[in-house]
Amino acid sequence: MARPNKQGFPEWNPTNKTLSMLSNISEKVRYKALRNSSSAFINRKDVRDAIFSRDNNKCIICGSTDNLQIDHIHSVYSVIKGQYPLERLNSEENLRTLCNHCNASKIP
Repeated sequence: MARPNKQGFPEWNPTNKTLSMLSNISEKVRYKALRNSSSAFINRKDVRDAIFSRDNNKCIICGSTDNLQIDHIHSVYSVIKGQYPLERLNSEENLRTLCNHCNASKIP
């Protein structure tokens, strides 16, 4: 289990297997490994509770309280492409609360 950082938010620590898969030549393999690890982290109750609480249990776009989801501001794909640092992918600053509708309709 990850320990909370100084602000109380849990730190994401990808496994050695995930990290080793990030050196794979196949972008698809790298994306899948990172997506699986990231999804497992953001589905944890303590992570979800922290992000939902920070965002007042509302979608930050429309204010809905129904069907809330955790969304990455900078995507897993942007990490694979080298456009965003791996260490910050699942940081509190890169996660936000969106409702299902806003998450599905956002512009990439």
